[in-house]
Amino acid sequence: MDFSLVELHHSLEDKGMPVLMIGNHVSWWDGFFGQYINLELFDRKIHIMMLEEQLRQRMFLNKTGAYSIKKGDRSALESIRYTSEILSDPGNLVLLYPQGKIHSLYDFPLTFEEGWFRILKYLDQPIQMVFYVVLFDYYSNRKPELHIYLQDYLYQGRSHAETEAAFNQFLERSILTQKSRI
Repeated sequence: MDFSLVELHHSLEDKGMPVLMIGNHVSWWDGFFGQYINLELFDRKIHIMMLEEQLRQRMFLNKTGAYSIKKGDRSALESIRYTSEILSDPGNLVLLYPQGKIHSLYDFPLTFEEGWFRILKYLDQPIQMVFYVVLFDYYSNRKPELHIYLQDYLYQGRSHAETEAAFNQFLERSILTQKSRI
């Protein structure tokens, strides 16, 4: 994609921990947006969890750190444990989309699949969890602007439902901020 502007909106600090980045899944470009964030803010080795059927359609992505999870299959637990292992190394960043599949940019609120949350159960050390929201707008430009909003999230002691609600609140605030840019 070609943008007239790319902006990160955040007040994040790299805490030197492994990073779990959770984003809204609005296009197949999302992994590239996650890598952009990683290069700008964290400089970690990136790993991207994808649905197995989506990765099969784009096998070249496994050379960029993508790995699969097969929803509803016994192997999903292996993928969850593997993700926890990745997150035991402070040099790693895992990118995932808890909605489980690509949705319209205009879907709200987002509903998260529950399985991904098990990753947190298997962690042996603290991680930095980051929410991110990608929004596009053309305004008066021929090419769209890309705005990426980021926020740290303290997940310890929180439930899946609380995390989903917190992400949706962040998504709503990001949309309101984006709308005020005009």
